[in-house]
Amino acid sequence: MLCTAVWAQEAPSYLHSINVGVGLWASFGAEDPGFSDNTLYEERGHRSPISSVTYQYMMDKHWSVGATASMLYYQRKMKYVSDGSTADKKSDTLLSLMFTTRYYWRTKNWVRIYSSASLGLGYEWEKKYKKWSDSEKMVLCGQISPIGIEIGKHRLIGFGELGLGMTGWVRGGIGYRF
Repeated sequence: MLCTAVWAQEAPSYLHSINVGVGLWASFGAEDPGFSDNTLYEERGHRSPISSVTYQYMMDKHWSVGATASMLYYQRKMKYVSDGSTADKKSDTLLSLMFTTRYYWRTKNWVRIYSSASLGLGYEWEKKYKKWSDSEKMVLCGQISPIGIEIGKHRLIGFGELGLGMTGWVRGGIGYRF
């Protein structure tokens, strides 16, 4: 009977969670072959942090499914080799929506360790100035995160993960369980 009373006093298990995160160093923004010119050089581009929102539904103690939406903005400038003045600018924006699944390796106490995988579609558009035209396209997006950690005992949690893909190499943020 004592065991039943202790079990009933544990924190409730939440079925839903929403995480808001920021990632760094995504694998996005390949070189544009139109910029390969001996009279021009590319100035280092400016990449925004990758904003993302993830919804997860817990299927059982170890598996969850959901979706991740993310956005990345990248801007770069081309300059003339002769005088360093700006010849052209280009910006890329990528919005993605991916199906996401997680496997929680450790779910004890207030620390949960997981691995996750995401796959979906992205909508990319390039805004080019001067001599190149704008373009839009749909792309396949994904994210593999072999290690992630959630820390939090009740509704509010913090998280961090390492991975490769659309949400970045390093990602962290806060979440809410309900």
